[in-house]
Amino acid sequence: MNAHTVNRTMTRYMRVLTNTTDIVDRVPADRWNSPSPCEGWTCLHVLGHIIDGQQQIASLLSGQGPREPRSDPAGAVTGQPASAWADTVQSMRQLLNTADPNRRVASHHGEVTVDRVLATAVIEPLVHTWDLAQAAGIYVSLDAEAVAATLTAIAPVADRFATTGMYAPALSISEDATPERRLLALLGRKAP
Repeated sequence: MNAHTVNRTMTRYMRVLTNTTDIVDRVPADRWNSPSPCEGWTCLHVLGHIIDGQQQIASLLSGQGPREPRSDPAGAVTGQPASAWADTVQSMRQLLNTADPNRRVASHHGEVTVDRVLATAVIEPLVHTWDLAQAAGIYVSLDAEAVAATLTAIAPVADRFATTGMYAPALSISEDATPERRLLALLGRKAP
């Protein structure tokens, strides 16, 4: 990223995508059809959802505006899963290298800055990386800074996430649980 566009949100976002790459590259070939923590979705569906999400973010950041998610997320994976993901990350990296974090773009919630889009959108690759790892039987430790920022952002409105149908209802968890476990519990996921 050039000096004009480097900021904490963009750096955090790319770090989360790099963490996703680490997991995608480690998924055994025979695990792509394994069930994931996302009801009715396999590991491949989760990856397709993450890829489709990046394509949606790219649409916003490039000024094309919001678009609806795919009805079949697995269809976003063209060719081999790891290659499809690598192409997606390369495209996002190129886009973020030239993005101005202060530029305003159209979103589903009105006009917002690129920085705001990325600060909000990081929840998807962050949490779904955990889902991928669970489906593939891989241990993952999520990016601590991204977890803390996301937890702070969603904790006050966590009850609304389940009503969207995109997340399971929040699970109760002790206050002394790690931030990662608290975030996962808010989104209906139980860490082992």
